[in-house]
Amino acid sequence: MKNPTPIAEELIAPCGMNCAVCSRYLSYRNHLGRSRCVGCRPRNQPCAYLFHGCAGINQDIPTGRANFCSECDRYPCKSIRRMDNRYQKNYGMSTMENLNRIRSKGMHEFLEEQYRGHRCPGCSGLISVHNGKCFRCDPVTKLVEKNIQESDRKKKQSGEK
Repeated sequence: MKNPTPIAEELIAPCGMNCAVCSRYLSYRNHLGRSRCVGCRPRNQPCAYLFHGCAGINQDIPTGRANFCSECDRYPCKSIRRMDNRYQKNYGMSTMENLNRIRSKGMHEFLEEQYRGHRCPGCSGLISVHNGKCFRCDPVTKLVEKNIQESDRKKKQSGEK
């Protein structure tokens, strides 16, 4: 079945993070700023935040033997619990709850829930879990990003690092 939301299944990271609502991905998607990322799965790289020293799932994802950390026999490991606690404390989101929802409801329903929960009422874009802003229509976000780009351009022209 075709996904009716603008959130692609590939944007759900192995740890349960919805990359579609990450400020770095939204910056990339909306052609803003310097902090840009295409998402964990499209990069086809081990997770930079979670998998340092991971001997479990990080070995299985590139081979296709597993899709999510919750499929690892070490789940929930210390790393995923630490990340989950940080995201709950700082952003009100649980990556482990995301993994539980995917397992219990299926990916299609999970993506619909995520879209309903992060949809911008103004433009139907996605609101960042990190700062609560819509990178498509929030004027302050666009102004800040424009100023960062202008500053970077001037530094580059002057040879400054």
